[in-house]
Amino acid sequence: MSLFQELKRRNVIRVAIGYAVLAWLVAQVADLFMEAFGAPDWALKTLLLLLLLGFPVAVFFAWAFEMTPEGIKREKEVDRSQSITSQTGRKLDRAIIGILVLALAYFVWDKFGARQVQSPSNVQTAAVAADDEAPAETSLPNDKSIAVLPFENRSRQEGDEFFASGIHDDLLTQLAQISSLRVISRTSVAQFKGTTLSIREIAETLGVATILEGGVQRAGNQVRINMQLIDAGTDAHLWAQTFDRELTANNIFSIQSEVATAVTNAMRATLTPEEQQRIRDVPTEDMAALELYFKGRAELDQRTLPAIESARLRFEEARRLDPGFALAWAGEALSTLLLSDSDSSYGDIPGKEAVAMARPLIEEAYRLAPNDPQVLGVYGLLLRNEDKLEEALEFYQRSLAINPSSGEVINWQRMAQGATGQYEQALESAARMVEVDPMSMIGLYNAIASFMNTPYDDPVRIGALLDRLEGLDKSFGLSARALVAESHGQIADSIRYYYLGLELDPGRSSIRQNLGGWLFNLGLYEEAMRADPNLDELDLAWARMDRENIVRLAQAEFEEKQDNPSRITYVFALAVAKQDWEGAMALVPEAWQEVQDAGTSNPGLATGFAWIAKQAEYPTEARVFREAAVEGLRDVMESGYSSLFALFLKFRLALIDERNDEAIDLMHQRIDMGWRALQLAEAPWALTLHDHPGWAGVIARMDQTIDAERAEVVALLCGPEPIVSIHQPAPETCALYPDP
Repeated sequence: MSLFQELKRRNVIRVAIGYAVLAWLVAQVADLFMEAFGAPDWALKTLLLLLLLGFPVAVFFAWAFEMTPEGIKREKEVDRSQSITSQTGRKLDRAIIGILVLALAYFVWDKFGARQVQSPSNVQTAAVAADDEAPAETSLPNDKSIAVLPFENRSRQEGDEFFASGIHDDLLTQLAQISSLRVISRTSVAQFKGTTLSIREIAETLGVATILEGGVQRAGNQVRINMQLIDAGTDAHLWAQTFDRELTANNIFSIQSEVATAVTNAMRATLTPEEQQRIRDVPTEDMAALELYFKGRAELDQRTLPAIESARLRFEEARRLDPGFALAWAGEALSTLLLSDSDSSYGDIPGKEAVAMARPLIEEAYRLAPNDPQVLGVYGLLLRNEDKLEEALEFYQRSLAINPSSGEVINWQRMAQGATGQYEQALESAARMVEVDPMSMIGLYNAIASFMNTPYDDPVRIGALLDRLEGLDKSFGLSARALVAESHGQIADSIRYYYLGLELDPGRSSIRQNLGGWLFNLGLYEEAMRADPNLDELDLAWARMDRENIVRLAQAEFEEKQDNPSRITYVFALAVAKQDWEGAMALVPEAWQEVQDAGTSNPGLATGFAWIAKQAEYPTEARVFREAAVEGLRDVMESGYSSLFALFLKFRLALIDERNDEAIDLMHQRIDMGWRALQLAEAPWALTLHDHPGWAGVIARMDQTIDAERAEVVALLCGPEPIVSIHQPAPETCALYPDP
């Protein structure tokens, strides 16, 4: 007898077929129930492994053992004449038929029943149909909010990571343009790349009801993109789809459009005709240009000088390959602006030169795509760099009207609103920034800084933001805690936080700058310059009330910064240091006009100019500047600010009005909130207070406060347990530490 005939006689083949069909059915049903009960992924994988291991065991038992009327016996112990394998075979046939019927019934139900609830589209056409059947109402989350997790790169090439990232970014941007959805910004979802957190944990952190996850795999000229939309509350799949297409730019954007439409339908959100048209737009048909753009954007996100320089070259090459690719033009413009030498940028291109280079780039992008939110946002940033704040705000508003989930543009808008005196709107933007980008370190830091001493300054709220920021970056979180301490007048605690942050991240320039400034304020000059070697000489001259150097340095800065509105800050420095009020008044009108042209609101400068005008005996000009300062103070107070800035404005106005009792009281309040001024007794702007009976008390309190805080900082640095190990204090600092 042949081996095949013997396998048939022993029912091995029947057992193998029956086991395979039954295992498939068990796996399908298990998948359904495990998903419904929220079982972890490893549970199904374990079951599948057991089923796979069971197959050779079943085949072995069918070969080696036989069913007999007396029970199971080893096959070699059974008399062939007494064998009932034929009867057993017929029973197995009936069992196999029954299992096949069940499997077929499950397949039909899965294909035409349940999966239609989960998947309102098929690969080719249904994903773009507006009237696709939506998921059952019971499976829909109430909140139409979504986070698009970073896509998994399933290609063999690690270099394809940028490709998966680019597709993820584009799809997220498309979804963000659908007004009926609330989409979490890219910066926040990027924190969950490669995470081990569950879908529910991610959703709770980001405050969303649904999660879209997927993977991208490309091989040769083919690409496979698979997506699944998950209800975070139940872990149920609302929609899932796999796309296999030829790798072309048109197909990439087509898939993204189909996914955006299908997700919108699955969530029963509204998609307007204008939004439908936007998500169907094809920015470029050149695949090489698209890949360069993806690479450039990934580098731009790193926000380091080498990466930004490389990104600029990639964007430039992309728009050369496709001159109609608006996003490449905008990317090059943004890279150029980020390479300027301004405080918020990363390069050394002079500001005016960077703006001159970026303007034709963004103008071409705007000509090609006047309604693209990224183009509009970058155009607004260019205008901000040109000090055209009102125009910049218009472009930011247009950008956010299309893509309200851009944390980056919201942050740019917040800064412009603050500069134009829209303090309440700036606070609202800070709150909105945290909502759409809850895991952005920059967003969290700026929100904490904005909320202090405002109606948003709730200890629970601030504490939660601080904890979240520290969870993302301990050093950055400590820097934010320093800001909170400053706002409460706890300067030594603030310096301690800065040093702890510096220990963790010695290269963080923002910590060094803030730390250096406070050390200056406490008279620890050498220590300040060790913390921040780039400290401004003019600040040092002011701290020491070195009038000769104040005049020299302020004059040089004023002359150097031609056509730069920031030079107006040196007018007041010159006036105070030289006490040449008439000469200062000759500069004030031009400086004030520059403020007006820039559209900025600067009540601080207005009080300074009003004081200069009063000293120079120009009553009309003094009244005009005072009214401007009062109006600015009113805007600050109406927004709910109770910060040092508000106290500063009140104090200056009290001096101008010669309300000296009030001015003295305000000086004490400023000390409580962290104002520190060395050489206060020599301050020329306080000359009118020197004969006031409360003046000596202010001087004494300021000196005592600074002395106590200086001693505390010296002990932190030079005591038996120094607060940092990477920082060597200046000898002059430790000379102040008392001998044990």
